Amino acid sequence: MKKLISLIFIVTAFSMAGQPKKAAKMAPITSPGYYLSAKGDTVKGEVRTNPDDELDFHKGFSFKPAKGGKLLEIDIKKAKAYAFENKQFEKINNNGDDVYAEVLSKGRLNFYEIRFMGKIDGYEAIESSYFIQDNNAEGDDLKLRELKKLNNKFYKKGLEPYMKEQKSIWNNLDKFSFNKQAVVQAINEFNKLYLIAKPE
Repeated sequence: MKKLISLIFIVTAFSMAGQPKKAAKMAPITSPGYYLSAKGDTVKGEVRTNPDDELDFHKGFSFKPAKGGKLLEIDIKKAKAYAFENKQFEKINNNGDDVYAEVLSKGRLNFYEIRFMGKIDGYEAIESSYFIQDNNAEGDDLKLRELKKLNNKFYKKGLEPYMKEQKSIWNNLDKFSFNKQAVVQAINEFNKLYLIAKPE
């Protein structure tokens, strides 16, 4: 009898060990938001805020229409932009591929971030690329209207043509280390100086 129980235990243990383990998935959490359709229509509803992989925000999103129903998967072909809580994503072109970039600052200067799986010091890690454009560039600076990827190591030199009209803000940035919050704060400060006052 003991041998039979031992045999059953061993067979059960091996069969359980042989089964593939499924990754646990979190229950969807949603927040009020919207997306801008490919045709330019604003669609209100709820956006899933906890995708299985945080990098999925740059590929697409899950959306529940305001009228109700199931979560729908919205990909890069169906929407130009989407937003929820204090996050906003817009479709941009990165090396020939359309991706959603998080909007870090919007105004005269637009500043975006894309996160992706890369390598840092030889280990797999999440990396970021940053993009900038000047919406008011003209004349000799017209090329600054095009979205440009910043070099993270030489970011200050890359930002100089965009911020040359406000050198004091640019001068306050650290020359050697990129600090995302400091750069966003500097660009926001720059953009505030170019806000058009609306007549009352």
